[in-house]
Amino acid sequence: MKKAIIVLSVILAVLLVIAGILYFTDILPDESVEATLPSTEPSTEPPTQPPTEPESTEAPSTEPALEILPYTPSVVLNGKTVESVLIEGVHYIAADLFSEAVELTVESGAPLKLSGTDTVEEADGVLLVNGAPCEASLLTAEETLYLEFDPLTEALGYPCLTDGETGIRYYTPTARRFDIPENVNVPVLMYHAVSDDMWGINELFVSPSSMEEQLAYLTENGYDAIWFEDLAHVEDYDKPVILTFDDGYDDNYTELFPLLQKYNVKATVFVIGNAPGTSHKATEEQIREMSDSGLVSIQSHSYTHADLDTLGYDDTVYELEQSKLAITRITGKEPYVLCYPTGKYNDCTLEVAPQYYMFGIKMVGGLYNTSQDPFLVNRYYVSRYTDIYTFASFLSYAGT
Repeated sequence: MKKAIIVLSVILAVLLVIAGILYFTDILPDESVEATLPSTEPSTEPPTQPPTEPESTEAPSTEPALEILPYTPSVVLNGKTVESVLIEGVHYIAADLFSEAVELTVESGAPLKLSGTDTVEEADGVLLVNGAPCEASLLTAEETLYLEFDPLTEALGYPCLTDGETGIRYYTPTARRFDIPENVNVPVLMYHAVSDDMWGINELFVSPSSMEEQLAYLTENGYDAIWFEDLAHVEDYDKPVILTFDDGYDDNYTELFPLLQKYNVKATVFVIGNAPGTSHKATEEQIREMSDSGLVSIQSHSYTHADLDTLGYDDTVYELEQSKLAITRITGKEPYVLCYPTGKYNDCTLEVAPQYYMFGIKMVGGLYNTSQDPFLVNRYYVSRYTDIYTFASFLSYAGT
């Protein structure tokens, strides 16, 4: 009996221990359970980002850059040195540089349209020059529109003179060939020096005061002083007249040029090719300044002022060819008018001159009419002793 009581006591004790264990298990969280519960503390870990596709290391597909190189030797367009380029071996010029050099207005950039004396425009990817298709291509590189140079200038009729020594290429819009409207009277006046310092033959020196009086008469009476290139559209002028000055004296710069600027009158100065900077002759710098002014056209008076009527073929070629080159080097513009020194010429002169020039100017002869031979252009001689009434009579038939 006693033994049974002891066994029961042990069993009861074991049960109490088990009960205690179960009790405390219910009120104390198990660490393993706690580890699975979400934390209420703010997290310091960066938020987990959704997985992204790895960035591609492959470069986007692009066209290879065009190789643009300076074109050499230099190109001079309308008296201005322009920066033309080679692109893939083809000669191009930026459209804006071209329009500025030849004085065309940019009416539109896309599609391109330039207008003025000529029109250059793009239509459906084709370049039109004065309305006719041109083989020049257009190309955009580095955000600049380029025009293919050689076919463009050829389509425009710009002559090219290449300097054999330097390789420089000169393109002169005013020297391109043109048709002359017929039967228009255009008085051409012949002057020489403009000065009161008469170091030579007195009658050749028109006084500055007389020169000013004559220029004032022109402007006050509606006369249009033009250049020979303006004969291409002579119908635009009511009373056209051409003022010419032989030999290129320095007083043409010091005395005449300021008067031309004052009255905004055009004139043509015939320069002897080998004479600039010699005694009483304008320097190259003075000649260039007058040419750049937009008032003075510099043209040829032969290379050495030789009497052309005494020369054979080869010597005539030398006089005309070298004069053209010498003047082009100074002004950047190719001369297209030849004034015969002292008015002398022969059959050889008349044979050779058209190979290099578009006009040949005599010394005297009276009124010039555009239907006459362009290599036998007449002039009125204005001397120191020509009064304003005689001067006015020279002009009376202008434009008729």
